[in-house]
Amino acid sequence: MSRAGKFIPGGSGRKTTAVGVAGSGKTGPIRAPGAPGSKPPPSEGDSKRIFSKGGLVKPVSKGQRFPIVLMSAMVSCMLFGAAYYFAYLPEVHKAADANQQMINAQKKIADMQAAEQKAHELALQQKNNARATIVLSSKPLGANVTIGDAHKQTPATFNDILPGAVTVLIQAEGYRDYKQDLTVTADKPTDLGTIELVQKAGNLSLTSPQHDVSYTLTGPGDYKHDGQLPDKLQNLPVGDYQITASQNDWKLQPTIFTIHDQENAQKEIKFPYASLSITSTPSGATVRTGHTILGKTPLSLPQVKPGDLDLSVDLPPYTVQRLSVTLPEADTVSKDVRLKLDKDFIAACGMDMVWISDGYWAGKYEVRQSEFETVAGFNPSFFRKPNRPVESVSWETATAFCEKLTQFERKAGKLPAGYHYALPSEPQWDAISADADINQAIMSRGGTTLSSTQDVGASEPNKYGLYDTLGNVWEWCLGVDDKGNHSLRGGGWLSSTENFPSADTRNMAIPKTVDRFTGFRVVLVPN
Repeated sequence: MSRAGKFIPGGSGRKTTAVGVAGSGKTGPIRAPGAPGSKPPPSEGDSKRIFSKGGLVKPVSKGQRFPIVLMSAMVSCMLFGAAYYFAYLPEVHKAADANQQMINAQKKIADMQAAEQKAHELALQQKNNARATIVLSSKPLGANVTIGDAHKQTPATFNDILPGAVTVLIQAEGYRDYKQDLTVTADKPTDLGTIELVQKAGNLSLTSPQHDVSYTLTGPGDYKHDGQLPDKLQNLPVGDYQITASQNDWKLQPTIFTIHDQENAQKEIKFPYASLSITSTPSGATVRTGHTILGKTPLSLPQVKPGDLDLSVDLPPYTVQRLSVTLPEADTVSKDVRLKLDKDFIAACGMDMVWISDGYWAGKYEVRQSEFETVAGFNPSFFRKPNRPVESVSWETATAFCEKLTQFERKAGKLPAGYHYALPSEPQWDAISADADINQAIMSRGGTTLSSTQDVGASEPNKYGLYDTLGNVWEWCLGVDDKGNHSLRGGGWLSSTENFPSADTRNMAIPKTVDRFTGFRVVLVPN
C-alpha cells in the first residue's frame, strides 16, 4: 500500500546540487523566475551567466566562448581516448606479445643459423686440415710410387694425403706400370699390402731350315737358356738378347736382338751353307772327305759347310781322283770328274786289288774278316764284324792265307798269269803306304782312346787309293831280323803319338805272335 508522499512546497524532497556551483554540496530550492528572493533573468542583450566559485554567475563574452569549447573538446577527446585505450588495451597487449614472440623467434632462428654456420665453418676447417695415410709395399722392392705430387720408393708410407679419390702409380724398371684408383679417409690408414708387379715380357719363336741345330740364349741379368731348334720361349724379360747357334762343329757368330713388352718375336737361325754337286763319268763313284763317305755320284749336297774341302772320288777299277774345292757361303759349286780306267780289279773272294805302278797289285784294304773266312773257312778275330780287318792272326797264319788265296783265285779264274799272293816286303810296304796322313789314321789320339778296331776304309785313301795303311791294325811284312822276328808296320787302333810317332815306326815279333792289334794286307806280285 502506498503512502502518499509528503508534499514539500517548492521542491520534490530530493537532494539537489545547485547547478553551476561546483563542489559546494549545498542544497536549496529551485526558484522560479520572479520568485521572491530571486533575481530577474538577464535580458537578451546581457552576457550569459556562468557558475563561479561562491555561486555567482559571471557573464561570458563571445570572445571567451571558443577556448572553453576547445578545452571541452580536448577533454572529451582525452576522455574518449582513455576510454578507447582502456577498452582495447588487452588487444594491444596481445599484439605486442605476438610481435615480441615473433622477434624472439626470428632471433632464435638467426642464432641457430649463426651456430650452424659456425659449425659448418669448423667442420670445413677440420675437413681441410684432415689427412689420410696410405701404406704399401711391392715385389720387387724399391719401386717408385707416385700419389699426387708425392713420390717415394717401396716400402712406403704416405701420411699427408688429402681424403677422397686418389690414384696410386707404381713403376719399376723392367716391370709394367701398376695403377690403382681408390678413395681414402682420414679415420683410419689404408693398407694396400704387397703389390706384386708384373714383369715386362715377350715371347720368342726360334726356327731353322736346318736340322740338329742347338743354341744358347743369354739376356738381361743372368738369364741363360740352352735348347734345340725349333723352340718357343714364353715370358722372356724385356731387353737385349744374344743367341749363339751351332750345328755339329760349326758355330755361328752371335746374333743380338731386343725383346719388347708383349711382343711375339720370331727369329730364324739359318746357317749359310753352300751347295755342292758332283758328277762322274762313269757314275756310281764313291765320294769321301777324310773318313766320311758323302755318297755316290751323281751327288747333290745342299748343305755343306763353307770353306776348303778335300774330296776323293773312287770307282774301282778306275783310278781314285782327288779334288780340292772351295765353297763360299750360300753359294753353289758343281764339279764333273772323268775317271780313268786302270788295272785295278776285284778278286773272286771280294778283295779289291789296286795296281801299283811298280808292276804289282796291293790290297785296297787290310784283309777283311769276310774275305778271310771265305778263303780260310774260319775267323780268328776278337772284334767280330765282317767289314773289320781280321786280327788275332800270327805271321804263320797270314802267310798260309796267302797261299790259300792264290789257289782260290786261280781256281776262280781271277788270278793274273805269273802272279801270286804274298805279304809285302818292307820296301813294298814303304811304297804302298805312300802319302798316308797319320792325322787321319784310325789311332788313339787327342785324349780319346779307341776300344776296338774299326770298319776298313774309315780313313782317307792315299794317292794309290789304298786305305788304312796307317792305323786300325799292325800289318805283318816279310822283313826278318837275325833273330827270326818279322816286322810289323803301320800301327794299330791303340797306337798313339807316344808309341807311334811317325810312319817309319816299326815293330818286330816272333812268327807265332797273336794279339788283337795285328792283322795284314796282301800284295799280288810276280812269281
